[in-house]
Amino acid sequence: MGATETSPSATIDLAQVENPAEEAPSPGLSPPPGNPRFPLFDGLRGIAVLTILAFHASELTGRVGFGLFGRAAEVLGSVSPILFFLISGFLLYRPSVAARSHGRGGPPIGRYARRRALRIVPAYWVALTVLAILPGIAGVFSDDWWRYYGYLQIYARRTDGAGIPVAWTLCVEVSFYVALPLFSALVAVLARRSRHRLSLPVELWPVALVAMVGVVVQMLAARQQISSLIATSIAGQCTWLCIGMGLAVLSVAAGNDPRLRRIAGTLTRHSEFCWAVAAAAFGGLMALVPAGGLFGLVAETTQPQSLARTLAGIVLTGLFIVALALPAIFEAPRPGAPRRLLGSRPLIELGVISYSFYLYHFTVTQVIGLRHAPKWFSGTGLGLLPDVHFAPSLVLFLTALAATTMIAAISYRFVELPFLRRKG
Repeated sequence: MGATETSPSATIDLAQVENPAEEAPSPGLSPPPGNPRFPLFDGLRGIAVLTILAFHASELTGRVGFGLFGRAAEVLGSVSPILFFLISGFLLYRPSVAARSHGRGGPPIGRYARRRALRIVPAYWVALTVLAILPGIAGVFSDDWWRYYGYLQIYARRTDGAGIPVAWTLCVEVSFYVALPLFSALVAVLARRSRHRLSLPVELWPVALVAMVGVVVQMLAARQQISSLIATSIAGQCTWLCIGMGLAVLSVAAGNDPRLRRIAGTLTRHSEFCWAVAAAAFGGLMALVPAGGLFGLVAETTQPQSLARTLAGIVLTGLFIVALALPAIFEAPRPGAPRRLLGSRPLIELGVISYSFYLYHFTVTQVIGLRHAPKWFSGTGLGLLPDVHFAPSLVLFLTALAATTMIAAISYRFVELPFLRRKG
């Protein structure tokens, strides 16, 4: 994935690895040549796929939205994909910002396109084909096959939600891959008119403007004044990508500006504080989950939402993902529990295979939950009490975690890795 330039000042405060070729646990996670890595983002990816799996396990067992666990699962299901958007916005935009700060041109478009294609296309095409054969996901072998293989399924009602349903995020990602070089070129033109190599206002206001467009689209969709398909596309999801891009600008600036470096150090000196803020924002999002469980969630999507509630959800979501990601971006004098957790071996290893995990987890969870769960959960063979509501969801989560991890490891080893080795 993306990364940045190496500079003596940047190594003071940025959570990066100076020798990415030697340190990256996978060729898929190594940055472009001459750029350092942000290794704790691997742990963030691991957290993201675990929480997405928790949401789908809760959804399939009918517990989503019910009780503390169900409300937490509902929030996780909405914010975890957004965390991936922040990661992409940060890692892919930062090389361009770093290049401008040193008076250089951005990454070559040909190399950029090659790396993006090798990273995202092979594993997805294989997963889409395999799952269409067994267990037989809908739509792939229809006249709309080109939509699924071309990352276009979210732009038509008849294909939205078919194929690999969670691949809607990949459609957004691919749109972002196409738009990013154009946006970077525009900012580069504006930056050349500035007297400074890295002018924060020049760098940040275009990002903020695009982010506000996404906010407006989401609010209009919540009021049902525009189609939800538009809100699901990059037009509505660009807010989260722009948050990552804004953090990329600030991280480059912090490597060159002592004042910003002190501010960043103050924010992350106690990384526990960042995650405490994230926990508070998460609690606020849980309070916004409608009553009635799954029926309440369905009812919410069929009627207009208040602008105040929608805006509160956007602000709390942005605060949550930023506070969660800050310890992975800026280094602190003491590591703190969040940085130690993000750097733990299980999360790092899950982060390495997170792409394949994401592609397969929903179908695997459905197969286990819908075909086997009634037999398992109606008996006492697993030692579960029938009045413990979270137990079926927990068993489905653990079973799907084991199965998906095995499949993802195989996919990574035999599908992703051969292509990822060609990224350089």
